[in-house]
Amino acid sequence: MLQRKHFEAPILNKRKVLLVGAEPSVQGLISTFLVTMGWICTVAATQETVPDVLQREAFDAILIDLGLSVAAAEWVILRIKQIRPSLTDRIVVISNGSPDREMTELVERHDLVQVSQEGVLQQLWSTLQDLIAPSRPREAPLRGVQAARLIFDSFRYPLPAGVRGVSPGIRQVAYQYKQAIIDLAVDFTERPGRISLAGQVLDGERKGKNEDLSVLLMDGTGTLVRTATNQFGEFQMEFELADDLSIQVRLGERSWVLIPLGKTDWVKNIRSSSQAGD
Repeated sequence: MLQRKHFEAPILNKRKVLLVGAEPSVQGLISTFLVTMGWICTVAATQETVPDVLQREAFDAILIDLGLSVAAAEWVILRIKQIRPSLTDRIVVISNGSPDREMTELVERHDLVQVSQEGVLQQLWSTLQDLIAPSRPREAPLRGVQAARLIFDSFRYPLPAGVRGVSPGIRQVAYQYKQAIIDLAVDFTERPGRISLAGQVLDGERKGKNEDLSVLLMDGTGTLVRTATNQFGEFQMEFELADDLSIQVRLGERSWVLIPLGKTDWVKNIRSSSQAGD
């Protein structure tokens, strides 16, 4: 359900904010404050209403209460980026207390502006002014997720004749970002429609301390699989066959690397060839 705040002043002269997921007491506090400061506040009480509202109306900023689950918050963020990409740098999240690991990583990966629920009004007002004021543009930081560079693909650069490698059904790729190398081996499993992925993170800047790095499997809707590296920087995951998947690896605080897996038709082709040869 949407709750609109109405004013006597002309709407064209007012800034507009969409508030998502806040509990009623926080909704009332923030919306009343923004109205007092001459802004318009639209409240989306549930995440499902967000896409329709974004398609109907234009906003100057989005406020998301992190009382939502990580999955729900990420779903909203991805919808914002798809429908209103111009608002990507104008998403503000409100945290209550110390966020857990998954929520902290969500803030990092999407490079979100964060304010605390304690003293929220003062923080929120200064933050909104920094985001929208033409005379005080927000300094663009390095994005939270950076794309890694492909440096090896066994399907593009096969081993020389006479050199024995791994099973022909396995695709090996290696990506590099700064001093970090991420090796991946992708294979199909015995279960139809599923893929097995094994990887290792080698980062010279971490001096061998590559344990407990978060590794996420992503698609356009959010996080599908979450795991972490072992003491050797290794990780494994299994997932359903799909297109446009990617891996995100946390190398450090607000430092994430993106590895696109792209389309997976090659898995189907290899499996079909393997079965035909049996």
